[in-house]
Amino acid sequence: MSNAVKLYQLSRKVHKWAGLILSVFFMFIAVTGLLLVYMIPLGVADELRTGKEASPSQSIPMDKVVSIATSQGLPGVTSVEDIFRIEYRPSANVYQIRFNNSQGVQIDASTGKVLSTNPDYSTFLITLHDGSFFGNWYRYSALTFAGLSLILLSFSGYYMVGYPLYKRLMTRKKAKSMENIAKLSNKDINK
Repeated sequence: MSNAVKLYQLSRKVHKWAGLILSVFFMFIAVTGLLLVYMIPLGVADELRTGKEASPSQSIPMDKVVSIATSQGLPGVTSVEDIFRIEYRPSANVYQIRFNNSQGVQIDASTGKVLSTNPDYSTFLITLHDGSFFGNWYRYSALTFAGLSLILLSFSGYYMVGYPLYKRLMTRKKAKSMENIAKLSNKDINK
């Protein structure tokens, strides 16, 4: 058996088993990614509200945003440490505050009026999707392994598709050469 055939068979085995094992990771990332894309229609996240039209220079200071957000009486929210992220959305003139416990508050950036206090599970989904929910060990080991394996799967897939095409091309080329040699031989014989 030639080395090329052995490499082809090895590529098939690596591709099959790596793909099978990693399909769990890829499925998890795909499902959480789809949930993030469709989180508003699915009711997982609160729809962005619109604040009073004003320029960014008229926005209330950050300490006031934190004070307003933490004073809404939301379960499990008592201090700034409970805040996961604060986003300023200039197109809507809104501060969007997301808490560690999937609570959310939207505040008009210029008036400080609370526009919404609905639950927002997008933070939870984001941490699941990027792996930070499981800790840095998962992000830097499992996801790195999955990414490198995806590269390996790509190359083994290219080889599994490319090798048979190359072999067919070479066989046709060889057959064409043999056919040309036969034609030349027949011409020599007929002369």
